[in-house]
Amino acid sequence: MKKHLSIGFSKVFLNFLLFMLGFFLVSMVFVTIYHGINIQVGIEFIVGLIYFLIIYTLRKIVYSTDSTPFCFDNVKRFRRIGYYMLVMAIVDGIINWKMKSNFEVFGTNSGSLKLSFIMYIILACIALVLSEIFEKAVEIKDENDLTV
Repeated sequence: MKKHLSIGFSKVFLNFLLFMLGFFLVSMVFVTIYHGINIQVGIEFIVGLIYFLIIYTLRKIVYSTDSTPFCFDNVKRFRRIGYYMLVMAIVDGIINWKMKSNFEVFGTNSGSLKLSFIMYIILACIALVLSEIFEKAVEIKDENDLTV
């Protein structure tokens, strides 16, 4: 199979991000042990863990292109990324509800959702749609494999 520069770069970049996030998460555990737990550290750990899971799942998708990208494992992975993004949207909406911003969506006197909330929702929808597209592609591939 032909090697692509973008796939190679993606593998290196995702591995680097996983290493950095892993280091961040381990350091957060040590900070918690040394200083005790507080709400800020807990939130940062949860957000970091969600990002770690997203990047790890995306890394699995990129590495699957070596053999075949159209498999049911990638359908599940894209779906999982979509769910992780929905969780990030909820976490972002809760964390940033009271914060002031120049651009607010669904604002009330007590707080508002920020543009990042909408971004996470859009990214979740894209990932979920990609999972459906990959599911159809796998079905078509399986039908073609049977007819040949």
